[in-house]
Order: sequence, then structure tokens, then C-alpha cells
Amino acid sequence: MDDDVVRLESVRKMYGNDRNGVVALAGVSLGIRRGTFTAVMGPSGSGKSTCLHCAAGLDRPTSGSVVLDGHELTGLNERELTRLRRDRIGFIFQSFNLLPALNVVENVQLPLRLAGRKAKRADVDEVLARVGLADRKHHRPGELSGGQQQRVAIARALITKPAVIFGDEPTGALDTRTALEVLALMRRAVREVGQTVVIVTHDPVAASHADRVIFLADGQIAGELHSPTAHAVGERMTQLGAWADEPAGTVN
Repeated sequence: MDDDVVRLESVRKMYGNDRNGVVALAGVSLGIRRGTFTAVMGPSGSGKSTCLHCAAGLDRPTSGSVVLDGHELTGLNERELTRLRRDRIGFIFQSFNLLPALNVVENVQLPLRLAGRKAKRADVDEVLARVGLADRKHHRPGELSGGQQQRVAIARALITKPAVIFGDEPTGALDTRTALEVLALMRRAVREVGQTVVIVTHDPVAASHADRVIFLADGQIAGELHSPTAHAVGERMTQLGAWADEPAGTVN
């Protein structure tokens, strides 16, 4: 537990009131070890996205404790939460979330500029080289492929040297080959620089790049796999009924 960069203890999240509310998380406890790649999976409505949002300080639990990089999130006010997310957390989204009017360098620098910090050009050059975009510095998002845009998003997440990077279906909008390239980049960030990465995904192939897969069902942890294969992940998801009640490609 001392090496957990994120720790959830008995996290419960309810939307609505006690009479008509929906329980998204029903007492989830888990730890994410520093320098690891974790995937969170589960059927539609299992609570996986809510779990990610609570862990990242994007949503407040109804009860329970969330500790990120030594900070108890549930006790922070909105300003303190915003500062912590800005300084210690990186985000990668399915829709890239790049600003179209800014070029690659400006998009990567944005988190530091919003924090009032000066972005060192050497640091920007280093992360762009790491994601294979050294020759695209002055292009705008509209001039890049989907895979290249997601590489910019990864570089933007890395530039602040965050304690953890959270990805919400980060390969969901990409074709298979490009998705594999993006997953390999995240895997390399974990292996080479000790980055911690947590993603929510519905794709067994994406999950197979992780060190560990955590399965949720009905708002509770339903098991986990270490050193997973895509086949083993797919079998576990089938056991959870994930493919029976939602069409292929459904995201939640």
C-alpha cells in the first residue's frame, strides 16, 4: 500500500436521492501501484467510468476515501482539486480534446501555461520526440491524423510529469493499427520512465497491454487478471455477460 499512487477505500457513488437514485459504485476498494499500467473493464453500466472519474478527482464519491499521490481528494475544495488535477494528473480522452487554433507545440504546452508555469522548450521537444512527432511541431490538429492527434494528447499528458495518467477509452476512436501504436507508446512510458497509467476500455486487446486488468460488475470489483492476454480478458468479460447485453463497440 505504501507504493500505491492511487488508493480507493470503500468508495460509494450514488446519483440521485435514496429513493430514486442509481448506485454506480457500491463500496469499491483498490490500489494502483506506482509505475504500472492498469486497465479497468466491465459490462455496460458496471461503474468503470465512474470509478475512473472518482479516482481522478473529476467526480466526488458519495462516501469513502480517495488518496492520490498522498493527497486525500475527498477533503479538498474545488480550487484545491483543480490545482491537484492540473499539477499531478494527466488525461487522455477518446476525442483527443485538442484546441484546433493551436499548433502541436502550443497544445502540449497548454497545461503548463494554464498553471502559470513556463514550458521549457527542451522538455517539449523531448516528449514530442518520444511520441514520434518531432517533425509535426507546427502543424495544427486539423492537419494531423487521428493517431497523430492522440499522440499530441499523450505528449500533453506527459509534459507536467504527472503522478498518474488516466485514459478514458483512449483508443476508442482509432483504427486497429493506430490503436496498437498508441498503446505501445503508453506501455513504453510505463516501462522506460516509470509512468503510472490507468485506462478504462471495452477492448480486450487494449487491456492486454496492461500489467493488470480490474473487472467491475454492478458497481463492485468482480475480479482481476495479472499479465493478461486478450483471450483471457475476453473470456472473463463473457463470463460477466458483457457481450450479451450490448453491441460490439459500445462504450460507457
